[in-house]
Amino acid sequence: MTELLLVGNFRVEVEYKRVKNLRLTLYPPGPGALGIPSGEGRIHVSAPPDTPRPRIQDFVISKTAWIEKHRARFRGNSPAARLLNGEICYVWGLPHRLELGERPGRPGITIANGRMIMSVRPGDGYEQRQKLLDRWYCGICNEAALRVIKFWEPRAGVTVRKVYYRKMKTHWGSCNYVKKTIRLNTELAKQAPECLEYVVLHEMIHMLEPSHNRNFYRLMDRYLPSWKAIRKKMNRGE
Repeated sequence: MTELLLVGNFRVEVEYKRVKNLRLTLYPPGPGALGIPSGEGRIHVSAPPDTPRPRIQDFVISKTAWIEKHRARFRGNSPAARLLNGEICYVWGLPHRLELGERPGRPGITIANGRMIMSVRPGDGYEQRQKLLDRWYCGICNEAALRVIKFWEPRAGVTVRKVYYRKMKTHWGSCNYVKKTIRLNTELAKQAPECLEYVVLHEMIHMLEPSHNRNFYRLMDRYLPSWKAIRKKMNRGE
């Protein structure tokens, strides 16, 4: 059984099914369902069959900040986004409001007081702005990753010979354990700092243990006991 429930400003699709606990899923903008505008991103709640409506409402209200955060992220990552004034860009897990300014000379990006100030040449369009942002993310990702590697090399007994960076859609990182090289997704610069540390250490441990076997997870537990919680957070898109 599925119904539409209004919770404050949210229109929520509630599906009653055989589950133990309430579970909320926020979908990216797409085809609408039950009258929910497709541009906002559909809110779906799975609930045990006998769950009272007030309990569902309280549950959704408790997730308000999370819903708003990820709707902003969807808007920022959507094809319609064109890096205009006021858009939200994430840096190390925190939202920054974009401020565009045109000036002759070298383009650049600075961060200040929750703002991302992007200086571009007069006439630069979306493609130039996106390339500038991608290069900037790559730069801060490189700086942070090298610090993490320097910290963990003597502790894990691993030497990383080379780090490559690339904007990827399906992987946070990869490792060539023979050549002792690591490839990192520059999108990690949008995540919380602990996410970068987890991915870097994960790939470094693969230089000791190439497989995801018991020994690999034993090493992860030894060096980063919180890795499971970090991975779960990343998988949920938080």
